[in-house]
Amino acid sequence: MKRRSFVANLHRNARYCIYTEPFWAIFGTAALYYATLYMQSVGLSTVAIGAILSANLYVAFMFQLVAGAVTDRMGRRRATFWFDVTSWVIPMFVWAFSNNSWMFLLGYLLNASSKIVNVSFWLLATEDSPEKDRPRIFAAIKVVIMFAGLLVPIVGFFMDRYGTVPTLRMLFFIGGLAMLLHNCLRHHYTVETQAGVEAMDRHAGTRMLRSVLDSGKLLWAAGRHTALRRLIFMYMLSFVAFQLNIFLAVYLTKSLEYSAVVVGTVPAVGAVTALFSYAVVMPWAAGRVPEGAMARWSLVTSCAGWLLFLALGPDNPALLFVCTVLTSAGPLLVESYRDAIVVGCVHPEERATFFAAVQTFTAVVSIPTGYLAAVIFQSRPLMLFGAIATLYAVAAMCTFGRHLSYQADVRLIPRRGRPDTVATT
Repeated sequence: MKRRSFVANLHRNARYCIYTEPFWAIFGTAALYYATLYMQSVGLSTVAIGAILSANLYVAFMFQLVAGAVTDRMGRRRATFWFDVTSWVIPMFVWAFSNNSWMFLLGYLLNASSKIVNVSFWLLATEDSPEKDRPRIFAAIKVVIMFAGLLVPIVGFFMDRYGTVPTLRMLFFIGGLAMLLHNCLRHHYTVETQAGVEAMDRHAGTRMLRSVLDSGKLLWAAGRHTALRRLIFMYMLSFVAFQLNIFLAVYLTKSLEYSAVVVGTVPAVGAVTALFSYAVVMPWAAGRVPEGAMARWSLVTSCAGWLLFLALGPDNPALLFVCTVLTSAGPLLVESYRDAIVVGCVHPEERATFFAAVQTFTAVVSIPTGYLAAVIFQSRPLMLFGAIATLYAVAAMCTFGRHLSYQADVRLIPRRGRPDTVATT
C-alpha cells in the first residue's frame, strides 16, 4: 500500500473520523493546552484548579463505569454523537463565559462524559478495519490533533497583543461552534459498525447494572493472565503520566519566564514530531518491529524526554526543543500501539466492555491526579515532572519479560454451555 493512499483505502468510518477531526483538533488542542493558564488568569488559585480537575476525574469515573454498557446499548455512532455534544460542545460555550470556579467546574463536570466517547469513538473509527490498519488509524487521528498544535503559536501572538483572557474566551466560543460542526459531519458520513449492530441487538434487554457487573468480571478475568495484567498496568501508568502534565504552560510561562510566543511553539514542535513519527517511524516499524516492542521503546523515549526536561532552565530554547521532540514522539507512539493492542486483544463481543473496563480501572487511579499535581507543583514544580518520568519508566518495565501474546478469537469469560477457552499468555 502506498503511503499517500493510506487514508483513501481505509474503511469509510476511519476515513471520515480522520477527515473531520481537524474541526475539533484546531480548537481543542489550544483549549486544553491553555486551560490551566486561562483559569489562573481569571483569578483561580493553583489548588482550586487542581480541585476542579480532580472533580472532573471523579465524575469521569462514574461515566466510565457505564461507558461500555452505553456504547453497546446505543451503538458506537449514536453514543459518540450525543456524548460529544455534552462533553465538548456545551462545555466549550460554558468555558467561554466562565469567570469563577463554579462555572469552570460546571464545564468540567459536563466534560467528564467524554469517557463514553473515549470508548465509542475509537471503536467507531477502528472496529470495522483490519487489525493491521488499527495502529496507524489511532496514530492518524492523534497526528491530526497534534498537528493542530501548529496553530497554537497564533493564539500566543493574539494573547500578547490582546491579552490572555479575551483571546481565550474567543478561542473557546469559536471552538464550540467548530466542534458542533465536526460532530454533525462525522455523524452524517459514518455508519454503525458490524460489532456495534450485533451489540445493540444483544444488549437491548440487558439491564445497565448487569452490564457494569459484566465489565468488572471481564477485568477480573483479564487480571488473572500475566500478559493482559501487564498490559492493563502499562495502560494505567502511561495514562496517569500523561494526565499529570497539566501545568507545563504555567511552568514555562511563570517559573522559567519564556514568552507566550515561545511557549506557543511547544505544541507546534510536537505536531511536526508527531507527523514525522506517523509518516516515517510507523511505516518503517510495520512488519519489522512487533507492536509490543514499539510500545516499550516509546515509553523509554517518553521517560528520557522528561528526565531531560528536569535540566531545563530559563533561556534555553535548544534543550526545550529536544525535550519537546522526545515528549511528543514518545506518547504518540505509546498511545497508538497501546490502544491498538487493547482493542485487538480480546474477542469482538467483549471488545467494548473490555476497553471500557480498562479505562474504568485507569479512571479510578486517576481521580486524585489533578489535585495531587497541583499540590506537588505548588510545592516543588520539578518534582511533578520527575514523577511523570518515573511513571513512564515503570510502565516500560511492565512491557519487559515474557513476550506478550493474546488470543483475540476466544472469550475471557466463556458463554454458558460453550466449550470456549480463555485467552492465555
